[in-house]
Amino acid sequence: MQGTHSTGASLLLWFAGIIYCLSGMHVYIEYGLNVPRYVINGVEQSVPRSGGDLNYLQYVYRKPAYRKDTVLLSTCLFAIAFIALGNMAGNSISFAIRVLRAADVEDPSNGAVRGIALGIAVLTCFIHTVSRRGGIFLNNVLAIIKVLILLLIIVTAIVVGAGGLKKTDNIITDNTSTKHAFAGASGDANGYAQAFLAIIFSFSGFEQPNYVLGEISRPKRKHPIAMILSVSTVVLLYMAVNISYMVVVPKEDQINYPGGVAQRFFELTLGQVSDDKTGIRIFNAFLAIASMGNIIVMTYTAARVKQEIAKEGIIPFAKFFASDRDLSLGRLLKWLQKKGWFTSILRIRWFSPEEHTERTPVGAFILHLISCVVLIFATWGMTPDNAYTLLTSLSAYTINAFFGTFLGIGILILRFRGPPATEGVDNAQSRSAAPLTWSGMTGKRINPALSVTCALIYTIGGLWPVVNTWIKPNSDITQTIKWWLAPAISWIIIASGVVWFLGFVAIAWRTYRNHHKVFVVEKKPHFEDADGFASDDKEGRGSGGLVLVHETVFLSWVGKETLRHRRPEQTAFNGGMDDQPVQPMSLAGTDFDMLVQGQQQEQRQEQQFQQFDQQQPYHQQSQRYQYDQHNQQQQRQQYQQQQHQQYYEDPHGGYGTGFRPSELR
Repeated sequence: MQGTHSTGASLLLWFAGIIYCLSGMHVYIEYGLNVPRYVINGVEQSVPRSGGDLNYLQYVYRKPAYRKDTVLLSTCLFAIAFIALGNMAGNSISFAIRVLRAADVEDPSNGAVRGIALGIAVLTCFIHTVSRRGGIFLNNVLAIIKVLILLLIIVTAIVVGAGGLKKTDNIITDNTSTKHAFAGASGDANGYAQAFLAIIFSFSGFEQPNYVLGEISRPKRKHPIAMILSVSTVVLLYMAVNISYMVVVPKEDQINYPGGVAQRFFELTLGQVSDDKTGIRIFNAFLAIASMGNIIVMTYTAARVKQEIAKEGIIPFAKFFASDRDLSLGRLLKWLQKKGWFTSILRIRWFSPEEHTERTPVGAFILHLISCVVLIFATWGMTPDNAYTLLTSLSAYTINAFFGTFLGIGILILRFRGPPATEGVDNAQSRSAAPLTWSGMTGKRINPALSVTCALIYTIGGLWPVVNTWIKPNSDITQTIKWWLAPAISWIIIASGVVWFLGFVAIAWRTYRNHHKVFVVEKKPHFEDADGFASDDKEGRGSGGLVLVHETVFLSWVGKETLRHRRPEQTAFNGGMDDQPVQPMSLAGTDFDMLVQGQQQEQRQEQQFQQFDQQQPYHQQSQRYQYDQHNQQQQRQQYQQQQHQQYYEDPHGGYGTGFRPSELR
């Protein structure tokens, strides 16, 4: 309302935000089901993985790049922006403000707000570090509470409309009639753009499942259904809540009241029940719960994205930030079990150490916390309310609007120019012909006309506030911070991504000139069946396909001549489980050395085993075959566990990331 000065225009903007949100949902479903792509067993297919926007920008915008598919400009742009702004600093400040006001502190001090904000940020990262399951459980509980709060607002408005609260007037006619709805509407483009950015931030969250897509069981089945149901529910609730405000809160209060529309709503409804400040305190308690829910989910998802960023090798201490470590609650429970303490409780399945033993991206949580703390204290010179406004505007402008625009354009590029070729990790002679069009890749589940329409809406919806926020506002628009501050800082961060890319290229060029080495990123993915093995992409979409459960990453500066003479790696795909290179040439002296030696040793042992088997009588071979069939699953799991342990414990090898199959089901 502060940007539009019109109840009618505000409701229309919310309706436009709903269209934008639903279009963005379709864009993310289309990306999530089809990107990234791998050639597995000679067949190209998509395998969902965590990372969200990072994967999609890398897939579409492959140039400029340091080397082919290595350190892309798009990677650096998104990485720097997301590391800087993809955190819970704004929501942490909001949580602190609401907690203090719920405790009847009318004018909270700056130090108290920052201290509580720091505390909730540290606590949230700690919870997700020690217990992935506990963090998910807490998020689900808070999500239910947030929905109940929205329903409470809607039900309260219905009661007011029915005359149930005698001290509260029903003024929906004054707010929404054709005579009053657009009276005094602002003609300032900047005000409308700022209002739409606030709406974008309110709806932001529909992209969160794509950030952790690799941790969803049967993602090709569950992801689209869950996205459609959840987003549809949220947009309906949000629109109903805004109409509820129109029932109770006068237009002048919506524009000028310092506490905001929601606080005024509770004052005029629940606040009329008693003469004290019960309504205001209840409202602030509700908002504190909502902010904590946002912090919980953002910490969980953003850490996974930052882990994927670290795996690209473009930031310092990449190995530390990209690795998983076991600091889980399960270690403490195992220690208690060994001591013989709380044995009766530990017999309960939910408290079993095996249920809570898991590896989490500890380094990524630390990186996430560092960026959050920096932003909390970088805005020390501003009032807490203005700091929250600035931080949320920066996130909405850069992460949602700016990169959302390029994601929408990316779908149009894939539709009209076609997708890039998928580079197989197996022998090129065994590869099947890849689909030539994006429609052939997406299949019948994605309607081409709807895809183009949603991409256009999402592109325009993101581009409009990116451009219009640079238009100087009129003097009659209420401004709590300088109008140019949010877009200026956003573009400085975006420019920092360009500088980061150019700096990396300069360092790489100097390294090549002095040492004749180039930077190489090699990823060794490990796949598992999501719901039965699928041999092609079409069948995979129907059966659940594959999921990426673990990935070992090798970052190394390799001699140019060594890289040039490397033979194409041939791989064997063992039933959809692991994608393993076989017989690469020696890379002694590089970080790839341990991987190569391990593969060569495994191959020699297998050849000796086969030669010994051929020398045995037929009946012994038959008995061995039956034994192998009986223990195939156990052997496969033991092999994966050994490989997983080797990659984590080897100080000279690569580092692994991901979750085991048992955690996905």
